[in-house]
Amino acid sequence: MNKKWIAKLLLCPAILFGKEEPNSHPLPIGNFSVPFISQIAPLVGFGQLLIGEKGFLPQLTGSYVQGHNSNANVIAPNVVYGIRDDLSIFLATPFTLKNRAGASHSSGINDVMLQLEYGVYTRNRSDNVFQTTIVANVQFPTGSSSKRPPTGNGSFSYFTGATFSFTSYNWYAFVSAGANLTTSHHGTRFGNSYLYQWGFARYISQLSPKGWIFDVMLEFDGTYSERDKIRGMTNSDSGGNVIIALPSLWLSSKRWIFQWGVGFPLFQNLKGHQDKIRYTINYNLGIAFQF
Repeated sequence: MNKKWIAKLLLCPAILFGKEEPNSHPLPIGNFSVPFISQIAPLVGFGQLLIGEKGFLPQLTGSYVQGHNSNANVIAPNVVYGIRDDLSIFLATPFTLKNRAGASHSSGINDVMLQLEYGVYTRNRSDNVFQTTIVANVQFPTGSSSKRPPTGNGSFSYFTGATFSFTSYNWYAFVSAGANLTTSHHGTRFGNSYLYQWGFARYISQLSPKGWIFDVMLEFDGTYSERDKIRGMTNSDSGGNVIIALPSLWLSSKRWIFQWGVGFPLFQNLKGHQDKIRYTINYNLGIAFQF
């Protein structure tokens, strides 16, 4: 192999990923034309909530899930605070407005969640950002496992996961994976669940008012759940694997964040006799403060 080809091989990383530009920051164009605190993030995917040091982001997040013989309407007031540029804390207090499964109805507070997210690696360039984060949270047993349908696990649960994201002027993409591990209470233990998520978005300049960004996003939300145990007995009508495809819209400015989307199941392999999902509606409204 001659020297010319050796040089080309050595330059392959630079050709594929661009010239390394340490300490550079993206220009305020496209997805970067709003402050870091209000830049694009997933609607249903976990994590990716690093908002910068002293950033404060109250949000109202909600979901409506319609099944063939069931429905659930949940709102989750929450707040994100940026401890450092690479560390944030997240507190959510979900509340079930109404949950119906057949003839059974329930409502009430769900399990409160406290979460930390740390940016393991961030690579800034003049035209894109690549970031890796790790996420860990604890869910407190503030909901009820005895209600039908239940509004909580009745015991502590713990989550850990990782996210990978890429943002450029016109594109955003992410992939994430995590595990939610439950504990037992009086012989009842809801099955562990494992999340695998990915998605991408496109900035639309023609629909972005001055001072705002508008993106069209498509997310895929996969969850594999193990079977539940109720009073020490395995519930054969629990567990399975579901993948939801969720197109959504993102609109944000220096202060405001709006997200809205409708999801449809691509795949549902539920164990035993369980009601299948027909569609979901998800939304998020946030107001950003930078101290």
